[in-house]
Amino acid sequence: MQAHHKSRLALLISAALLSAPALAQQAAQDEAKDNKLKEESLEVIEVTGSGRLATAAEIPMNISAVGAAELRRKNITDIKDLIADSVEISAPGNSSRFAESVTVRGLNVSPVNANNLEQFARTTVAYYLDDTPLPNIGYRIKDINRVEKLLGPQGTLYGGGSLGGTIRYITNQPVLDEFSFDANASLFQVKNGGLSHDTDFVINLPISDTLAVRASVANLDDAGFTDRIANPVYFPDALKRIPDPNPNQELYEDDDWEETTGGKIALLWQPSDDFTLTLSHIQQDQLAHGTTGASRLTVDYACEQEGLEGEACDAKYSRYTTPFQVNDHTIVATYEEYSDRELSLDSIDFDWQLDFARLHSSTSYFEDSRKGQADYLGYGLVYYGWIPDLALDATNESAYITFDNTYKGFNHETRLTSNDDGPLTWIAGIFHTDTEKRLIFSEFYPGFDEATNNFYGFDRQAWYGDTRPGSVDEGYHENFHNQYQETALFGELTWAATDKLDLTLGARIFRYEDENEPLIVDYTGVTNSRSSSETSGTESFFKFNAAYQMTDTLLAYATFSQGFRRGGTNGFKDDTTTDQDGNTVPLTVSEGAQNYDPDSTNNYELGIKGFMLDRDLYMQANVYRIEWDDVQTYFSQTLDGIFPLNGTTNGPSAKTEGFEFSSRYQLSDEITLRYAAARTEGEWTETAERCVFDPVPNAPEADLQCRTWEKGGNLGGTPKWRHNFGVSYDTNFEVGYLSVNLDGRYVGETPSDRKDSIDSEVYTRDSYTLYNASVSYGRDDWKVSLWVDNLTDELAETSGQTDLGQGWRTIFVRPRTVGVNLSYTYY
Repeated sequence: MQAHHKSRLALLISAALLSAPALAQQAAQDEAKDNKLKEESLEVIEVTGSGRLATAAEIPMNISAVGAAELRRKNITDIKDLIADSVEISAPGNSSRFAESVTVRGLNVSPVNANNLEQFARTTVAYYLDDTPLPNIGYRIKDINRVEKLLGPQGTLYGGGSLGGTIRYITNQPVLDEFSFDANASLFQVKNGGLSHDTDFVINLPISDTLAVRASVANLDDAGFTDRIANPVYFPDALKRIPDPNPNQELYEDDDWEETTGGKIALLWQPSDDFTLTLSHIQQDQLAHGTTGASRLTVDYACEQEGLEGEACDAKYSRYTTPFQVNDHTIVATYEEYSDRELSLDSIDFDWQLDFARLHSSTSYFEDSRKGQADYLGYGLVYYGWIPDLALDATNESAYITFDNTYKGFNHETRLTSNDDGPLTWIAGIFHTDTEKRLIFSEFYPGFDEATNNFYGFDRQAWYGDTRPGSVDEGYHENFHNQYQETALFGELTWAATDKLDLTLGARIFRYEDENEPLIVDYTGVTNSRSSSETSGTESFFKFNAAYQMTDTLLAYATFSQGFRRGGTNGFKDDTTTDQDGNTVPLTVSEGAQNYDPDSTNNYELGIKGFMLDRDLYMQANVYRIEWDDVQTYFSQTLDGIFPLNGTTNGPSAKTEGFEFSSRYQLSDEITLRYAAARTEGEWTETAERCVFDPVPNAPEADLQCRTWEKGGNLGGTPKWRHNFGVSYDTNFEVGYLSVNLDGRYVGETPSDRKDSIDSEVYTRDSYTLYNASVSYGRDDWKVSLWVDNLTDELAETSGQTDLGQGWRTIFVRPRTVGVNLSYTYY
């Protein structure tokens, strides 16, 4: 694939601009502008995360919302930015082409590094785009009314997958009787990178008294800042690989660019005040190219250059600390790396206000695909370099991998929400989902077919049969297919026991069917596996909440809630061993290794939230303990002592504990202070052993490939402490207004992986502090902002990627970035 940009922006922009002048109308202009310009603070944004429209201060749980004004002020345009700005949620700060392992409240047992394979990206957060649950959320935050964060398991209202919390994107909807047009453009430049732009347009068009349409389009052209060289600097000319995509080009500047175009169109029909029907379509195309980071020297080469051996070498260097091969913004990759992603979502929603309750129904279908390619130089030499014609000194070709991942599904939910009259209020609903997931991964080595045929007469086409007809030079292929169906009944009942005390009981009962078909084929036959599994069952989860109104503006609450994540299957295969009499006997993969069960969480939480100091201070604070049962964690099988088959198993139980605090203080009419903090720790609460194979009576010494997790081992992947802080100065002039902002965030030391025992050692990333600053001036319909992210140009490590012979890639936060935003609003 050539590194080219793709965009349909011009056609979409032209359509919006051509229609705007002819359709403009003057309606409530001054009032709309005032509403547009006012600051949307955390405590006054209305949210629907609890099933009812209310402010965050009125809901007895840890829920917060970031409104459109705050999102734009902080340049939060995607899920990665949102997580980076959160103290409760963590993820490695990888470039856009990667899917992330996301951690909330310390619920993590996966390595927090960049990984090309999405089956290793494990999240404990559920994602919703409006009312549609998605397996991951790559949709950019454009024309978004707010983003809601619900912390703690949300198993009653949001079902499976909401193990530790839920993130909801709430998009803007069409509005009757009000024409509006918004245009926003950003220009920015990253240190060492090119000039980038981010542009979006929104139009809201009333068609009649009962019909309105809203359309938005956004385009990002990120020029990148990380260079790529095709070969490690220590390769002599005779060993250098042939670069891709241009065989004669060794250096590719600003290789980590991104081109994304997306938008939404929605049609609202409101024949009466009590009924609305909305049809919407969301589409986004994203080409994320390259990898952010810097490749380091291998330990062997670094020590050789300094004359270090043995313990002296080990004492000075690990793979994470050797010098950079070139500099702090150059990686090594013989092959072009990219991810080409497409997302589409169609939905129909209606609201009907009945006499006794509000009926809301949402039906949607989504498809999310991600195709791409990545370099495989190091692994290719390990798995294929033993073949004479593919050895390092026998060819200038190199290995690469491809992936083709697709998620698609149908979702429907209908819920009734009672009116607020009387001591009893309730929510009741039904949910159904039917989703399909297919994860495809392949390894290629140019010249492989000829080399293996010459060496031992291997005929790949005959060996693979009908699995991969027509594929060339493919040495390994896996295809994990999953079909999942679930039907659930859910509800919550709230009793106003007194004027100040509310008690809520919630439940979700669901039936699920989970079908898995993993297929693995490789040229050695060692890892070949074709198995399938079907699991089904009925689960029930509950919630209890007590909310006490301490004062008119201060609310205390206690919550017990549960969460759930579905299980799956692995592609492990049987083997053989020798018993005590010297006979060959089978080793059978254990049921617990081949299939892993759902895991679940129990959350115990106490919190307080509300206004104090004459409503100048808003704060919310809570403490929690989460008990995690049947923890899904990474597991692997090793075949012939070399070839790994990676999978998942249920480890022992674990727990996380911590507290969260956020506040906003209006120091004066012009100065606002913000502070948030979170502390969390997690550990195994049991000692357990899991083995790939069942025990063999006559071969007690057989290698059953077991792994042990010891009580007290840390879960990892999350800093113990995170702090966010900021100050804003806002003032009005006779003409226009001014806003000046300074924001900072501190991220504590972060273990890159779990510990399987108290004494285990894992690589821990250093703590860091980042600062962002902005100044904005607005007048009438216009607003201009100047901003700087990573003001002090901190070189902070957030992630990494494995090396296997070509140097570890260290991934840092984005260097200092300077930009300007220009906005125009017409009402």
